[in-house]
Amino acid sequence: MGQSDEQKERRRLAAWYASLEEGELEEIAGDADSLTQSAKEALRLEMLRRGMQVPPAKTEDSETSGSKREPPGPVMVGRYRDSGEAMIAKSMLDSAGIECFLGDENLVRIGLSNLVGGIKLMVREEDAETARKLLEENIPSKFDAE
Repeated sequence: MGQSDEQKERRRLAAWYASLEEGELEEIAGDADSLTQSAKEALRLEMLRRGMQVPPAKTEDSETSGSKREPPGPVMVGRYRDSGEAMIAKSMLDSAGIECFLGDENLVRIGLSNLVGGIKLMVREEDAETARKLLEENIPSKFDAE
């Protein structure tokens, strides 16, 4: 029940944000601390979809004095057999403002793809969910340009 309700809420939020104008989205983004995590994610995705400047994701870690945590390492969001596919995926994330890099690219180029498991597309942990959603979007087979 919990997951189904969460999915319904995400769809509802996505539809609502899609109906708003850019100024309204920017106003909501200015007070993003008051939003739930699902609302923040839906807002971020809608702003990325429109090509708007997305405010940086704030970490909700409340570090107390003396408690030093290691920053999270990069997360793999994609694995590719050849560099062409990997470069296209990387450029999609770059265009959306998501910092990323390709891991093991040089090893694949020299023929060690099977050994290392292909080229890995890596992002920051807080960007992983957004990156995966962008990479899963269908690319239209035709583009109309005026």
